[in-house]
Amino acid sequence: MTHSSRSGRWIMALTALGALNAIPLPEAVSQEKERAGGKLEVTVKRRTQTTDEDLRKQLLLVPEMGFDQPSVDAVYTPIVKAGDKVKNLPPDLGPTAYHRIANAAKRPDMTFLPWITGPNSELGKEKAEDLHALSVKLRAALRKSVKPDDIRPDPDKLRELLADSEWTSPPALPTLTQMMQAENTAVRTLLVELLSKVKGKEASIALAQRAIFDLSPDVRAKAVQALADRPAAEYTPVLYYGLRYPWAAAADHSAEAIVALQLTDLVPELVKLLREPNPGLPVKTEKGYTIQEVVRVNHLCNCMLCHAPSLAKNDLVRGRVPMPGEDPPPLYYQESSGLFVRADMTYLRQDFSVVQPVANAGKWAGNQRYDYLLRTRPLSKTEQAAFQKLEKENKLPKAYPQLEAVVYALRQLTGKDFGQTYEEWNGGLKRSSAPQPKQEPKAEPKPEPQKPQPEPQKPE
Repeated sequence: MTHSSRSGRWIMALTALGALNAIPLPEAVSQEKERAGGKLEVTVKRRTQTTDEDLRKQLLLVPEMGFDQPSVDAVYTPIVKAGDKVKNLPPDLGPTAYHRIANAAKRPDMTFLPWITGPNSELGKEKAEDLHALSVKLRAALRKSVKPDDIRPDPDKLRELLADSEWTSPPALPTLTQMMQAENTAVRTLLVELLSKVKGKEASIALAQRAIFDLSPDVRAKAVQALADRPAAEYTPVLYYGLRYPWAAAADHSAEAIVALQLTDLVPELVKLLREPNPGLPVKTEKGYTIQEVVRVNHLCNCMLCHAPSLAKNDLVRGRVPMPGEDPPPLYYQESSGLFVRADMTYLRQDFSVVQPVANAGKWAGNQRYDYLLRTRPLSKTEQAAFQKLEKENKLPKAYPQLEAVVYALRQLTGKDFGQTYEEWNGGLKRSSAPQPKQEPKAEPKPEPQKPQPEPQKPE
């Protein structure tokens, strides 16, 4: 099982990845902004000129967790060989096998993932039926939209195939976001177009996520423009969350969106963020030091890490598992033989997905989807000693990318520059908004007494 070494990983996090402190957004900043003349035209002013390719390469540095092809093959093969003799499989088969492999490799850190358990891991019947039916339809539409002389879905053809009103209704949101977010830029642009036509808070959240996490500046800009027509209370918490996201680019994108949408009501909360510790550093807890970091999981290798196995043919959202050494199944939801999972039971849920090259792809494509997640893990003894040494020597970095993003937003929203600290901004804003001392009215100048004019003489 091949994975990035954890040694020194938090040091790399000082510049690129950090700890997300979950700071709830107060109700006070969720008030509606009045849009002059109705629709607000927004212009996204970019902080940096990083390209989508630059961002993709940044994400290649993120540690990889989960199964790889050899390890997952060791899990799948005995089940496939047993065939009809297998009468029952535990729902958490994948996570249990993963923990066993990590412990055998003496890598308990690999098991620290944002596991979803209990009722939160299961969809209700109606939502599962929606996901099942729409997933089959969308996969068929994506396949049908590819021209004979091309390998890419044609966005215009796909738009025609998704013209039915069911694709702009709330039940379609999970299918659209899950299946289209890892497609090419043209298809992701269409995704934003479809999301913008769906009413409700969930669609606003999905658009805000596109504004933060999409690699394309054009797609992000279209998502921000779509947010301008929606209630700010529905998406502001997502943008606020993004300012502390470990991937520094996400904080930049959040700041750009906040400025473009003129969310001036957020200024007091942005000032408070300046008091927060560097999110790239470990945090001391009762049980030792921990750090939050972004990790990635190969989508094809980890079907059973993320979902429960399925033996019943009438299970909802039932998908065929790709087997190492074999071509991936082309139809997924319509295969009749092989090993299956049910996507209505989910143990891991990504923040976003990106296609990346794979070194040892075998019979699978050389570029595969990776799902990016945020996890919390403890520091090793070596890491903790290294951190405490830097802390004692006062060598920890003072500035960090998320701080710069917050300061940028404050400067743009207020038109002022009070520095980079909470004290400077809090004091500066108080002074600038404080009532000015009353000026004593100037006394009106008293008119000088006029000299009496001599009376004109009468002619004799």
